[in-house]
Amino acid sequence: MRTPRRSRAQAGFSLVELLMAIIIASIFAGGFYAFFFAGTEAARSHETVARAQSGGRLALERFTRDVRQAISQDNYATPPVQSVDAASLVMFVDPNRDVAALEPRPQRVRYALVGDDLVREFAAPVGAAAPFSYGPYGGREVLVEGLRNGSTAIFAARGLAGALANPVSGSAARQIELLSIHLVIGVRSGNASSTTEITTDVALRNKIRL
Repeated sequence: MRTPRRSRAQAGFSLVELLMAIIIASIFAGGFYAFFFAGTEAARSHETVARAQSGGRLALERFTRDVRQAISQDNYATPPVQSVDAASLVMFVDPNRDVAALEPRPQRVRYALVGDDLVREFAAPVGAAAPFSYGPYGGREVLVEGLRNGSTAIFAARGLAGALANPVSGSAARQIELLSIHLVIGVRSGNASSTTEITTDVALRNKIRL
């Protein structure tokens, strides 16, 4: 007796069909993974930029508050801002001054680029009355990490006649009406590097009237 042949519907997958199925499934899986990975990287990149911008804005808020509270330490014999150059700024700030106090005792505050970081530090006044002397800086606080300003000045000053050439110090500091800060912050996501920029201008409230 002859053994009955199995119908095609009952036959299993051939080796070629199985290989084709594996290849097609791999292509779909690779596309899905690439799509998912790209979305994840984009979300991570946006989060990194947002975090850098948030840190930069906090630094600008601190800078703005200090500039608005800057005041001469000796009844305007010297200006509120001692010096400005591309990478540092020194001013006298009295954040805790009582509005009824006749004689301020401001700290000397310095913003400076140290390595790739923007730091803020201060020196306390020494003496019973102005003009005060100041000891070494302390209380260092890192405001922003990973600056990429390069040749772009972090700090700049303006007077009534326009921009003042860096550096500004001595009698030229008496002309300062407005201070600017420009931060170019490095952002890294995975193997990609980019930058985000934040800037602001702040007018002196207690500037010297020439």
